[in-house]
Amino acid sequence: MTMELGGKVTIECERSNHRAELEFKLKPFFGGSTSINQISGKIKSGEEVLASLDGHWDGEVYINDLKNENTEIFWNPTSEVRRQRLKRHIVLFEEQTDFESERLWQHVTSAINKGDQHKATQEKFVLEEEQRNASRERKENGTEWKPLLFRHDAATNEWHYKYEDLRPWDPLNDIAQFEKDGILQTMERHLSTRMSSHRTMCINNQVIRHKRSAKDYRRRKTSDQPSNHSQNTESSCSTPESVQELSDDDGFESPCTRCGREMSHLKEIHMTVLSLQKAQQDIHRNLTALNKKSFYRKASSENLLLDSRCWFLICVFLTCQLFINYVFK
Repeated sequence: MTMELGGKVTIECERSNHRAELEFKLKPFFGGSTSINQISGKIKSGEEVLASLDGHWDGEVYINDLKNENTEIFWNPTSEVRRQRLKRHIVLFEEQTDFESERLWQHVTSAINKGDQHKATQEKFVLEEEQRNASRERKENGTEWKPLLFRHDAATNEWHYKYEDLRPWDPLNDIAQFEKDGILQTMERHLSTRMSSHRTMCINNQVIRHKRSAKDYRRRKTSDQPSNHSQNTESSCSTPESVQELSDDDGFESPCTRCGREMSHLKEIHMTVLSLQKAQQDIHRNLTALNKKSFYRKASSENLLLDSRCWFLICVFLTCQLFINYVFK
């Protein structure tokens, strides 16, 4: 089992208005080894397609110029580049729990590698039957099965990882992201004492419950199981109950990383509200000052107009008085 890169990536250049659209393709169900790590894409200038890309991202990638139909090698990793690939790190087999995939499917994998399809089918049936028996026992005892690492979306009928961290990576505060007991966590530079102690307590509780769950549901090794039913049994897919149990152990609902993430989100919202309140107060203060200035200007202009009218009337009155005195003299 290997991990593949799948999805679409867009790279844009604002200066030249060029855009590259890349698609990392997943291996099809009936594809061979040549279908792994395939990549295709287009290089555009606006809406015009200039060239197309095709190949394998860990091998040769060819570029085809659509104007002159010229094809040449665009990318071919050297041995030095290949040596820089990330190394695969796995948990030691003796340190794995009973529900780790490598330990759980060890006999099925061994039979497949040896080319013994009958033995692989037999071991697969043993696993499935044990999961069905455990599911029937829970139903008879009225025990509710709760996943530890996954939650079920009833609307889409899909399983989602509980502790996925979708917040943007902060290069100033985030140091590294790591996995412990199936839970993804982020190591941060600045972490308050209260949040740190809360997160530590959550992690400890998770570890304790995970160990209790492993003890309560300790299963026997598949090598010790009888294989009487394997002679007349064909290969079949796991039941929903078996898929659920193979996906996860029993657990609880309180994610540590989600607690820390919600606290950080609440803090960000609080800071945003405070900044908005401060901006609103500044705007209100500026509007009040502008109203006062406009009132003073209006009052001064009215006073000036009133003074000019008074002087005009006084001048008219004095002129009339002088004219009357001159006439009656």
